Amino acid sequence: RWVANAREELAYPADLYLEGSDQHRGWFQSSLLTSVASKGQAPYKSVLTHGFVLDEKGYKMSKSLGNVVNPLEVIEGGSNKKAKPAYGADVLRLWASSVDFSGDV
Repeated sequence: RWVANAREELAYPADLYLEGSDQHRGWFQSSLLTSVASKGQAPYKSVLTHGFVLDEKGYKMSKSLGNVVNPLEVIEGGSNKKAKPAYGADVLRLWASSVDFSGDV
């Protein structure tokens, strides 16, 4: 079953699909093809793709590569507060809302 059809508070098609740019040939395309074939329409009205957060060397941050920054550590600080101080949730929110999400940051 389609999630949007199964829940009263959701509409079909969805207003927006939001995913990383790596999903153009993945989630966006597979859901589009499935929906058009079964329902005759796209499963979304709009698509917004975002870039990736990059590490200091310019590589995409990835849990599998181990080069991620734990958001909780940014908010609360690390075990060594001198080396990794707490910045609070507002600083993380400010950064996230101020960057150009359409490219890699």
